[in-house]
Amino acid sequence: MRTGDREPIPTVSEAVREAAAICDPNGADAGVRGLIDSFEDDDRPVTAVEGFEEELTSVERGIDPDQDTPAAQMTVAAAIWLSTNPDQEHHQQEHVLRESARLYFHGDPPADVAEWLREAGID
Repeated sequence: MRTGDREPIPTVSEAVREAAAICDPNGADAGVRGLIDSFEDDDRPVTAVEGFEEELTSVERGIDPDQDTPAAQMTVAAAIWLSTNPDQEHHQQEHVLRESARLYFHGDPPADVAEWLREAGID
């Protein structure tokens, strides 16, 4: 990176949409669609949102109160990870899923999320 070059800061909407595309590429999960809809017009830069993780988690729990939708939980995790890692070269699905699960769940995801990750090829 050249001096003065900076990675663009994603908006909340961009982070959620990109995370959703990684976690639910076919758009089949209702919880993930709910997250997209909830944040579709949120043009705040992710760095300007105090309590970004808490806000995403709260909305996800409102959509999925039983916490039984791993794709939605991982969309939150991925959006948080993407908000702090805006460089485009690392946004491969496997890398984002692995790193976001490690960050959000502190390396110990719930059993259903761990199974979902294994099904996605992430150990």
